[in-house]
Amino acid sequence: MPQDPAIIQRQIDETRAELAETIDAIADIVSPRRVAERAGEQVRAKVAELRARAGHSEEPIELAADGPAVRPAVSGAPGVPGQAPGGRTVRWGRVALAVGATTLLVVRTTRRRRHRRG
Repeated sequence: MPQDPAIIQRQIDETRAELAETIDAIADIVSPRRVAERAGEQVRAKVAELRARAGHSEEPIELAADGPAVRPAVSGAPGVPGQAPGGRTVRWGRVALAVGATTLLVVRTTRRRRHRRG
């Protein structure tokens, strides 16, 4: 039985609309920006989980560029600003320097290997 051309055209239009929605959803999933956002959310969630497991409050740590972190007093821990419960001071400037140096080393090693391959 032949179908009505108007019905066929409507089905084609509906299929196109569904395909467009599917393609938009796939593009959103694989978008570098969305991937980065999801990775950031995962990191924040993991940090919050680790902080909760370590017994820290949910208050954010203020980062000082030059000196130690200023941490709110934690119950059961010494109330010394910038001092972790174990008695160690976190010096964020040194942490940043170590991360930067490590990143530089990885990038430089990767470039040298690529250059040698040819």
